[in-house]
Amino acid sequence: QSQGDSGSTLQLHIEPGMFAMVGAVAMLSGFCRMTVSLVVIMFELTGELTYLVPFMCAALAAKLVGDPMSPSIYDGHAKLNGIGPVEEQADIRLEMAVGDLAVLVSHHGCLDVSE
Repeated sequence: QSQGDSGSTLQLHIEPGMFAMVGAVAMLSGFCRMTVSLVVIMFELTGELTYLVPFMCAALAAKLVGDPMSPSIYDGHAKLNGIGPVEEQADIRLEMAVGDLAVLVSHHGCLDVSE
């Protein structure tokens, strides 16, 4: 308890469960990077509207810290299984023409299948 200027006492109630939930959001969002859906799931678990802002801040901070350090766990598993990345990579150009990728092949390097 602390006293303000007017002499009234200010009561501060701290719930350890809330800090545990915010920590869980930060941890899950740090390794799976599902920020929006994770915040919605945790909101549905708690049903407390006042927890939304701490959940969002924790998820955003964990994603911003985790993205430059390592891929998400889902991207890591997809790479191990040989599945291409879902997000667009920085070095891929969408305006690329087929002629940019095609390599000329001489006729003697082709099979004649018309016979």
